[in-house]
Amino acid sequence: MPHTPSRFHRQRVAACLALLCWGLGAKAQPLPLQIGSWDRTTNPLIGISEAVLTRLYADVGQPMQFVDLPARRAGLMLASGEMDANTHRARDYLEANPGVVAVATALGQVQLRAYTRDPTLRLSGWADLPRWRVAHLRGIVRVEQLMPAGVHRVEAGSLRELWRLLATDAADVAILSELAGSPAQRPAGVPGLQRLDIVLDEHTVHHVLAARHAVLAQKLNAALLRLQASGELEMLRQSTLQTLLKRQGGG
Repeated sequence: MPHTPSRFHRQRVAACLALLCWGLGAKAQPLPLQIGSWDRTTNPLIGISEAVLTRLYADVGQPMQFVDLPARRAGLMLASGEMDANTHRARDYLEANPGVVAVATALGQVQLRAYTRDPTLRLSGWADLPRWRVAHLRGIVRVEQLMPAGVHRVEAGSLRELWRLLATDAADVAILSELAGSPAQRPAGVPGLQRLDIVLDEHTVHHVLAARHAVLAQKLNAALLRLQASGELEMLRQSTLQTLLKRQGGG
């Protein structure tokens, strides 16, 4: 008489098949893209770009994760193909690294602004900077390329460190990138800080990926255009900016 599998045996077989199918399905899911990002806990501009990218990647169904790296190292790793993407870069980086691809639509319009605690300091342009000790974030290509020769540079690894350089009089003026039109930053612990009226430079920043992700860049661009057209992009930028500035000021 042929052996009939028991109900328990049939249940076990069914469970094993279900687990096998689940495992195959899990393997079919795209792996998270590694996005090099920097100064993630203190820099409002980075925070805004990360908020927008989180939304865009969700819209196109591509898992991703931000990898905290120094800005310079993140750029080098993307250029060499070790990293999938960087949060954002200016055109200077793209021109110097033809092996990367940018999302065509800009993540934002950025201004280079100067901050100081010296009420007598006057700045009319880049040519004035050799007179002072100038703090800036390490690895920000646009700032490094525009800085004139002969400047006493003081590099900082984060925005928090940049503010500390001003607070302790280790630098006279700091140059940093901000979203165009954003209010002056008021970090806690930096008395007498003022943002100078001059806009030293204005440019766009774009999300950049390794060339192997060119198709994904097009999908992200389409999602960004949709977000822009609906008005959600600007609302997301502004709500994120206000949250980050409040946190920065200890609010």
